Amino acid sequence: MKTYVLKLALLFFGLSLIFSCEPEISYQLHVEELTNKNAPALQSFAHGTSGSEWLLFAGRTNEKDDDGGLHDMSEKSNYANTSFPPTSYNENIYVYDPIIDAVPTSINISEMLEIVSRKFKSYNSDTINKYKTVFKNTNPLVRQVDEYLYVIGGYGAIDFTKPKNGYITYDHVAKIHVPSMIQLVKGNYAGVKESKLFAFAQNKNLVSTGGELHNINGTFYLITGHNFGKTAANGQKYVDAVYPFSIKPKVVGRDTIKHTFSFSNSTPISDVSDPNGASSDNTSIFRRRDGPITPSLYYNTLEKSIEESIAIYAGVFKPGEDLEAWNDAIYVHPNWAGENNKLYTYDKNYNQKNYNVYASPFVVAYDSSEKIVHTFLLGGIGDGNTSKEVRLSGFTNTGTHIKLNVDSSPLQSTRTVFSNNLFGNSEVNSPPFYGAEAIFFASKGFKSTKVSKEIIDISSTFNGEVKSIEVGYIFGGIEAFKSHPGTYGKTNSRASNKVWKVTLTKQSMN
Repeated sequence: MKTYVLKLALLFFGLSLIFSCEPEISYQLHVEELTNKNAPALQSFAHGTSGSEWLLFAGRTNEKDDDGGLHDMSEKSNYANTSFPPTSYNENIYVYDPIIDAVPTSINISEMLEIVSRKFKSYNSDTINKYKTVFKNTNPLVRQVDEYLYVIGGYGAIDFTKPKNGYITYDHVAKIHVPSMIQLVKGNYAGVKESKLFAFAQNKNLVSTGGELHNINGTFYLITGHNFGKTAANGQKYVDAVYPFSIKPKVVGRDTIKHTFSFSNSTPISDVSDPNGASSDNTSIFRRRDGPITPSLYYNTLEKSIEESIAIYAGVFKPGEDLEAWNDAIYVHPNWAGENNKLYTYDKNYNQKNYNVYASPFVVAYDSSEKIVHTFLLGGIGDGNTSKEVRLSGFTNTGTHIKLNVDSSPLQSTRTVFSNNLFGNSEVNSPPFYGAEAIFFASKGFKSTKVSKEIIDISSTFNGEVKSIEVGYIFGGIEAFKSHPGTYGKTNSRASNKVWKVTLTKQSMN
């Protein structure tokens, strides 16, 4: 009898273990090339959305002999007009709908300036001409907040009619009403809200290319990047910080000045006391550009709430002659001074191992049941293989899946690599390579969290029987025909016009 009772107890114990174990959940991203043929070829461009339509301008394109690809990195280049050919700078403003793939509506910059001057008299033609570099530059910082697109910096010629005079990183800042700009490009001038269309300003403290612009609860954050060109000290100066600022109407006396704005700047977030100082480039962990900078989350222990943050993964370049990529991470949490009494956490134990270290499309999702932020970096530059001769690992079609536990103290990430060819539907990471300077556009299937509109809410996305959902598109960037193309051209690299559908899938591992 005792033996029977013992066996029965062991049976119930075993069954309880089986039914109490929750299945391990895995999330995967799938990238599928669409048959779209009519999108413009662009890389490092500015972008906004309204409904299903994309507003696209600036960046570089294939105007002559595929000159819109990777800038020339050879010893003969001057990192100005020979490295970034003037002909490669995109002159057009496009409206494109990826769903119908019609030939995009477009006007060139000169047409746009003439239309605004003729149709919308409240804009001074001299002012519009002064800020036309907003529409003709490469690698600006852009962020859309509701219907407005904000554009900062970017790189280009001091004067495109005389490009040999030198190139600079611009100090322009623009606020563009995306729906009105789309109507202007389409020739529907009655649909343009004149008072909202443009506002411009300049700010010597907000000069960057290769950084990112984020907005959290109405405050903007200019995140790292590079002041490169003729007007920078010694030809270049890294930003070495995150610069918080807000925008407000410009008032002179009692009058609000139309079509411009002023700034309210806060203290930079950095590990150095003076990010503008020349020596900061040699010491700051924020000395990085062109890296994946993504929205993220953290748990504010003081407010006992989940709040939005900014994650900086990898980037280029470390100080020193070897010019290695950064492989660690920084998490900026501007409303919470953590255990280190700083507004950021330096995760120096995180190691991206030279995978996906350059700006690429990213998708971020949050699983509230596990309190895990899942960040996916797709393609770009960083296949994991490095040498001193090439400094950076090569162009890649692999991806990185990063997990961050918002409850961890201190914040810390782990990562795994998708070694297969995400853009080629194969197991071999082979050319052509995509993703560098490409952009992810969220679709209607994108169900965001309450805290951040850019982060997928996994619980509301995968309710019921839903196991897979389209979350958006990847568009543009550099198409590289070899791992280390070194320059642009038909056998090296060019700007891409490909459009890819991105699907997020939930899988039970047990």
